Amino acid sequence: MSETRERRTVPLTQLIHLMSEYQKLGAHRQTFLPVGAASDTLLRGFIIVTGGLAILGIICVAVGAVPGGIAIGLLAAVPGAFALWRGQLNRQNRSSRLDLFDFGMTIYRAGERVQGFRWDTAEVRQRVVAFQSGPPSEYALEMTGPDGAHAIFDDILFGEGPEWGKAIQSAITATQLPRAVTAIDNGETVHFGEVALNLDALLHLDQSYPWERIQLIDARGGLVRIKVDGRWHSLMPVANIPNFYIFNELAERLRVTPFD
Repeated sequence: MSETRERRTVPLTQLIHLMSEYQKLGAHRQTFLPVGAASDTLLRGFIIVTGGLAILGIICVAVGAVPGGIAIGLLAAVPGAFALWRGQLNRQNRSSRLDLFDFGMTIYRAGERVQGFRWDTAEVRQRVVAFQSGPPSEYALEMTGPDGAHAIFDDILFGEGPEWGKAIQSAITATQLPRAVTAIDNGETVHFGEVALNLDALLHLDQSYPWERIQLIDARGGLVRIKVDGRWHSLMPVANIPNFYIFNELAERLRVTPFD
């Protein structure tokens, strides 16, 4: 006699609760869900373009321009394929969710385990950073934690990107900036990937740039540059600098008013 065992699955909300308890993330603040097909502007755009080209192809065939109609039909297949891809992506990710807490966040993507991050230990890398004179930011974040947790997500997956993007960056900056300021004030060097800061200079690879020689620090276009003695030097993409907003705040403070 064979015994049939039912596979028990733990509800996603319970898994998120367990992760938040394990990471001591505090009270729950907000949940962000995937972009649905109804609100996916990119999907709608692909569908509109495909439909428009298909209609134009039919008109061409109807008036006797068969070769032109076929060519337009083949052209319509390109946005049509993208529309199918976006629709499939939406279906795959519909159970994903991003949750913000007082002291951190959790993220779940379909087929993966729940990841948890604390504001005081997480590193965040952002693909594009918005500045006053530039276009709106594209919120594509990469999160890493000291326990090996890793997650990549963007505003193509989760709706309301400006809201959760700013919340995550602000929380990490507010939590970790005071510690970095204290470290530099104590004469330590604070590292942000391949770039580092101390009381005397900005360090990048084997180069040292004293603060009194740095006139400007610029990150427009996603590339960090510094103007030293009237000449621009490119350092690295913003996406390669963990906790960029902390780096930028410290660098500007040191450049304008070196720590005592």
